[in-house]
Parts: sequence; C-alpha cells; structure tokens
Amino acid sequence: MATTGGKPVDSLKLDSIPKNVRLEPFIPHYHLLPYVDVMVTNGGYNGVQIALANGVPMVAAGQTEEKPEICTRIEWAGVGINLQTNTPTPTQIKKAVKRILASPEYRHRAELLKAKINSYNAPTQAAILLEKLAATKQPILRTNS
Repeated sequence: MATTGGKPVDSLKLDSIPKNVRLEPFIPHYHLLPYVDVMVTNGGYNGVQIALANGVPMVAAGQTEEKPEICTRIEWAGVGINLQTNTPTPTQIKKAVKRILASPEYRHRAELLKAKINSYNAPTQAAILLEKLAATKQPILRTNS
C-alpha cells in the first residue's frame, strides 16, 4: 500500500505497478495502520504519532521542519530506522524495511509505546487541565500523571 501524497496516480507516469501493490492518492491512516507491518514516513509529527498509537515500527526519512528531530527520536526509541536523508534511495528503503521485518525488537518497542499511549485518556486529561487553568489562571507546568 502506498500513497502519492494527493497527486493523481497517473501523474507519476510509472511503467508498471506490481500486482501486490495498491497505489492511491490518499488513504486515511486509521483505515490502513491496523494492517501495516512497517510504515515508511517522512517523519511528520501526525503520521509518526498515529503509527505509534497503532504499534507500527517505521522507516523514517525527513530533513525539513521538525522532521530531523522526530526521525532521530524514532531511532532513539528503537521503534524504527532513521535514514537521515530527505531523498532515500529505493535500496535504502528496502534494506531498512527488511531489517525491521527481520528484527522483532522494533515491533516490540512500538507495541510498548502503543500501550503507553493508549493508557491515557487524553480528552479527560485535557478537560481537567483546562478547568484547572480556567480556575487558577496559572499555567500548569507539571501534573501527577
């Protein structure tokens, strides 16, 4: 499964697409990630967060905006491989994906973060903190969670 980032599939002018590949302009993460073994990402914040919330390890390649830091954190946390480039080669991606698939540790670490993420009731916590802010008119710098 791959997306074109919103561009029409025909605009890529590919000679052929393998029969086991589905290529679409856009696929919402929540439809796809429960079935994914590895996510190849540019290291964008939202995509990384939803991959971790689904326990999916990642191959990351991003060097603009906040992406170098996020890609470094992916590698540091052991939930993926940072290719440290904005333009990875097909060989780099293939090697990294194979490495993740061959090592259950990446999936295990991603599953641990999934469990931690899912242990929080974020909407309730946000409401509690907003109510405290409204009542005290003071920033909440620490919580007991």
